[in-house]
Amino acid sequence: MPRDILDEVQRLRTDRQPFALATVVAANQPTSGTPGARAVVLPDATLHGWIGGHCAQPAVIQHSLEALRDGQPRLVIISPDALEQLPKKNGVIPVAMTCAGQGELQIFIEPFLPKIALVVIGASPVARALSQLATLLDFTIWACGPDASMETFPDANQLIPSLDALKPQLTASTFVIVATFGDYDEAAVQMALESDAGYVGIVASQKRLAAIRGYLEDRGLSKEQLARLKRPKGLKGHALLPAEIALSVVAELVEVRRAQAGVAPETVPSPRETAIDPICGMTVDIATAVYKTERNGKMYYFCCAGCQTQFEKVGV
Repeated sequence: MPRDILDEVQRLRTDRQPFALATVVAANQPTSGTPGARAVVLPDATLHGWIGGHCAQPAVIQHSLEALRDGQPRLVIISPDALEQLPKKNGVIPVAMTCAGQGELQIFIEPFLPKIALVVIGASPVARALSQLATLLDFTIWACGPDASMETFPDANQLIPSLDALKPQLTASTFVIVATFGDYDEAAVQMALESDAGYVGIVASQKRLAAIRGYLEDRGLSKEQLARLKRPKGLKGHALLPAEIALSVVAELVEVRRAQAGVAPETVPSPRETAIDPICGMTVDIATAVYKTERNGKMYYFCCAGCQTQFEKVGV
């Protein structure tokens, strides 16, 4: 199982798909989870793998989705006395385990999000310096333009010869910087603004930026589209070196990347409806609940057959 899960992890990373990896780092018996057990949780709440029994899975899925939303790892401790002994704090989340097993699991949940792909359009000295600096800051580099080559962009992960070839590849996890300096600024900016790119910026003066916006407005782009176009503020002063301009651009991109950490909210489902098991107090996912009983027009949900049997037997 561990080998299969790691194969799946590698496939998802190769395909640039977001997921959370849940790993059991400690287990106190009795519990069905064992240290080293792993599971992958996808943004649609699907779980592949094994991290413990039926009681643990809803909590792992819930906190995996939260990790995908905010991009932060967390340690989830599931035990009978977790809430009393482990007050919630940054990075550590206690969850009450009140089912019959009464064991404890400590599960480390780590979100894996696709690296932001920085698309550098143009082959100017600023574009080349930008590629070098952004590589050091863990961006994936796509160099786009008829002059893009491994000689001009030795740090590039991908070379894209034209705007037409680039546009269908742009997603929310791609940032675009136009550094063409007058060659085909308008065409490059228009393509990027009409795409799903998560950030669109241009290296240009304020005067040049205003001219480009005016041209694109005449071409029919909406105010909402034009508002997406950014001009990195840059360092103060005149006659900056290409590397200094690139440094200013990358600094802004890092800030934007931090602000956008996590999977886009619309791609992660809202928390699913849950119910409390009336016998043990465990949280039960209503959509996947196997054990349930209707009484006096109200539906009750249970974490296991034992709780359902006890409920029906004693008439709680």
